[in-house]
Formats: sequence, C-alpha cells, structure tokens
Amino acid sequence: MPKRSFLSASPIGAILSFCSSWGYYSLAEISSSFSWILLFAVASTHFVLLYLFASRFQRTPLGEGLRGAIIGLNAGLNTVLLYQLSGSWIVAGILGGLVFLSAFLFISRHSWYHTVLGYSNWLLPMSWPVSYIGLLIYLVNLLVAPIGYMHPLLRALRVRLYIDLSTSTFTMYGGLIRPFKGFSGLNMGNFIFINPGWEHLLRHEIGHLFSLAAMGSVFHYIGGIDENYLQQNYWEAYAEYLAESYNSPSASGMSMWR
Repeated sequence: MPKRSFLSASPIGAILSFCSSWGYYSLAEISSSFSWILLFAVASTHFVLLYLFASRFQRTPLGEGLRGAIIGLNAGLNTVLLYQLSGSWIVAGILGGLVFLSAFLFISRHSWYHTVLGYSNWLLPMSWPVSYIGLLIYLVNLLVAPIGYMHPLLRALRVRLYIDLSTSTFTMYGGLIRPFKGFSGLNMGNFIFINPGWEHLLRHEIGHLFSLAAMGSVFHYIGGIDENYLQQNYWEAYAEYLAESYNSPSASGMSMWR
C-alpha cells in the first residue's frame, strides 16, 4: 500500500463550520417549541447539503474541506446542546472538542482516539436519535430471544452477543429485528446488528459508529438513504466509504479511520 498522507483540507473546513455553527446558539437559547423545531429543520438541511456536496467532490481538496465542515457543524451543535443540558461550558467544550479532533487525520486514525470516540458517543446529543433507537432494538431482541428456544422453527429469534470494550460497542447476531433486506449488517450507534454468518462485517459497522460520533445522526441517516436509494451500488455511498476505511483503508486521504 502506498504511503498515506495525513494532510487534508478538513481541519480548515472544520474550523470555519464550527464557527458558523454558533449561529444556532441564539435559537437554542429561546425556550420555545418553535425555536427548537426551527433549529432542527435548519440544522438538518445544513447537514444534508454538506453531505451531498462532500459526496459530489469526494477525494478532492474541496471535498475534504466539506467533510471537515460536517465535523465542525456536528462538534459545534453538540457543544451548544451539551451546554443547554448541563449548564457547563467545560463539559460541553471537552466533548465538543473531542468530536472536533476527528477532522485531523493524524488523530482520527489512532486506536486510542477510537476508544475515546466510542465511549464519548453515549454522551453526544447529536448521536442520540440513532444510539437510543439502537438500545430499544437491542432490548426488544433480548426480550424476544427466549422464544427462539421453544421450537426449532423459531430459532431465528435466538441471539448471540459480543461486547467490544475497546470501542464500547454491543453487537448482536440474529434476533427478531435484523438488518434490512439486502443487507447483512446494521449500525445504530453503539449497538450493532449483524446476521449470523456475516461476522466479518463487524469492523465496518464499528466504522459507522465513529462516523456517527464525528458527524452526527443526520449524516448517519442521510448515508442510509444514499446507499439504499441514491446509489446503484450501495458500497459507493459516501458514508459507506468512510465507514469502510476502518475495515479496509485505502491510500486516499478519505481513509478517515485507519
């Protein structure tokens, strides 16, 4: 494999986007349902546009800058929301700063950072719309699993569990709720669901966890739409390429996680 560069334009994009994300602070300060709905709508549109343009210009300096912009926006919004929830700029700044560091390839590719990011994801508000749905699916499958031992025809309900302490991931093989038809693995934050026989997908799915922590739940869901409906081949989706870099890195600066 050719020597990979640690240089990219993503830190520049992250800095500019992090600064611009503070335009959302005034909306978060207004205690009304309308302001929060507006914040969600505008921020979601912001993420979608950044994703589409980053995907269009991937593997170029502009595309790298846009990838950094997604990270900066997510870091800024996590900081704003954490301050609203905790009332502490120290807590908000530390966790938002940890997210921001993923814009630097010489940090994002290190195993120690993967551990920090995996555990931090539990505390990031921008990840909760994915992580806590994953928790719900995990619990439902656990509750239903004993039925799978009552009759051979119900064996598909049985589950096998694997916990990776180095990334704080809980993997479930089998169960009632499985990956969508045509797919064999599904990431829902710190909870991973894989069909039996497809264990080799684990590293790829963990890569999705890191991308979720770095880029937020809107990125995660638009990535799912991209691979299911916008790409002829699902593995060509922008979010898929980034996640796969943890499993099988390339020589490109797009190799974000390894």
